[in-house]
Amino acid sequence: MTRLLFRLLVVALAGALLIAGCIQVEKKEYRYTLKTNGTGAGTIRFVNIVSQEDNDKDVSFKDYAELVTDYMDGTKFEDENPALKVTGKKLYEEKGVLVGEFNFTFASLDSVGFFRAAGCACCPVLHFAKSSSSTGGGETIASSNGQMVEGVTDAPFIKWDSGIKEFSYTTTLGVDTSKVHSLLPHYKKWKDKK
Repeated sequence: MTRLLFRLLVVALAGALLIAGCIQVEKKEYRYTLKTNGTGAGTIRFVNIVSQEDNDKDVSFKDYAELVTDYMDGTKFEDENPALKVTGKKLYEEKGVLVGEFNFTFASLDSVGFFRAAGCACCPVLHFAKSSSSTGGGETIASSNGQMVEGVTDAPFIKWDSGIKEFSYTTTLGVDTSKVHSLLPHYKKWKDKK
């Protein structure tokens, strides 16, 4: 009976967390490596994870609980990114901020939002910066090892020359830092108790 009550409490807390607070990040770093058979592996790093205030209240403790329960221990990231097979995930401190990292494999470049002419490895690889499900949410491309192409279509895209096997780009999310609280202190307390 005690385990059942605990599970119900966790579910209720998770439900409350979805209503209050908001987890945000300063930037995301995407890295993909293509194998010769067309499959690949990659990493998405969420840099400087913070909590947005809710009605001028610090809800960072609840947001940190959501981060751990839903993303690190749960499957929310996997549910939001069905084309990725997650091989590892972790939280850690880097340069005074909290970073979340997800490692994964994928079945093909097009399954993760990249495009190339079918059956032609001699063509460049394209990734649409605004329309891809892997960006979206107000992300803006800040840097890439490819070339940003704007003004050609309604959505800017990144182009990599043929033969490239490693694709990376960084996005910023325009987080308003006036009313945010770092989740790093909660991570440190959680880490010390483990």
